[in-house]
Amino acid sequence: MDGRLRTRRQGFVRIIMADLLSADRDSWVQAINDAAKVLAEGWIAMRRHLHQHPELSGHEVLTTQFLKAELTKLDMPVRVAGQGRGLTADLVTDKSLADHPRMAIRGDIDALPIQDEKSVPYHSTVDGVMHACGHDVHATVIIAAMQLLSHLHRSGALPWPIAARAILQPAEETAEGALHMIHHHAVANVGAILALHVDPTRQVGCIGLREHDLTAACDMLEVKFDGDGGHAARPHLTNDPIDACTRWIQSAYRRVHRAVNAHDIVVLSIGMIEAGHSPNVIPDHAKIKGTLRSLGVQARRRTLEVLEDVGEATARETGCQVSLRLGSSAPGVMNDPALVRLLSDSAAQVLNPAAVDWIDQPSMGSEDFSFYLEHVPGAMFRLGVAGDQVGSAPLHTGNFDVDEHAIAHAAKLFAASIINYFDPDRS
Repeated sequence: MDGRLRTRRQGFVRIIMADLLSADRDSWVQAINDAAKVLAEGWIAMRRHLHQHPELSGHEVLTTQFLKAELTKLDMPVRVAGQGRGLTADLVTDKSLADHPRMAIRGDIDALPIQDEKSVPYHSTVDGVMHACGHDVHATVIIAAMQLLSHLHRSGALPWPIAARAILQPAEETAEGALHMIHHHAVANVGAILALHVDPTRQVGCIGLREHDLTAACDMLEVKFDGDGGHAARPHLTNDPIDACTRWIQSAYRRVHRAVNAHDIVVLSIGMIEAGHSPNVIPDHAKIKGTLRSLGVQARRRTLEVLEDVGEATARETGCQVSLRLGSSAPGVMNDPALVRLLSDSAAQVLNPAAVDWIDQPSMGSEDFSFYLEHVPGAMFRLGVAGDQVGSAPLHTGNFDVDEHAIAHAAKLFAASIINYFDPDRS
């Protein structure tokens, strides 16, 4: 045989073999899509059950028990956290990874004190409580992703071994749940962590991604004003705490944005005022509560200095005692660029190459997912839940709902990201 012909034929063989190997390596993508079609109906039923039975932050015992039962069906070791709230479950498909750091996926499970105003069969059965932030979806997606991975493992469709951990945490809305789970060893032997948040401003099939800063840091503020009350007809004989309260708010709103660099984003909002019990009595005390949201350590520090100055000035002007106290707080979510690329590449495989919508600016909302990122690298994505008929109502409103097709999209993305994370050829 002519040498050039032999070389050319050998080259064709190598190309064909490479194509076959590539097809074999990617067959798990089709397996994920096929399994999702079979399991999707059950995922919708699970989400609706959670939506009908919401529990507020700090009370998620029955929700934890329900989710534990779902994971136990997959023969995974489940560990319930302290007080029976929150859990973790591991899927390790080969003994060689028994001690290997896990890839964790985290979902939150608590609801909000909001009345469900929707006319749907899965309307909340708890008066004044509903999943208005999509945590029912988040929890369902975590279970669904673990079901997909377990199905691929049992069917032999996994291309290589994986070590995954599901984290289902309580009390995200009060910024306490992540610390609760970390205290109960949720990130022990975890090498990376992923999370999601539903987004009614994005269409189903779309995910939002951003490297580095995704959300702002958030501090809860409480300011107390202690004065000397009296009759409303004789304010000159009082030190009026309501006067002090209103002066503080107006001064703080004005001063913060004059004292902080315009390039440093800070948002101060007062959402609660408590004072008085009668229209003709000046009370002894007043109290306000609000939030301070900031991007950057220096901006936060400068803002807190300004608020202390405002308090001192208000005390001098009104004769009241003014005290500022910081409550629970959460740092900003900082997405790891390598994990964002992992999510983007995985979305191209199991969703479509156009699924990723790159986020231009960080959100001034907060997320206690940030506490996990103080221990391990991680990334959060925004999940589009707006469909043609449902899913566009804003978060934290009584009409909030989602297009449930989004559940399968997120579950497939999590499962694919975990598989790709353990790819032995991944750089």
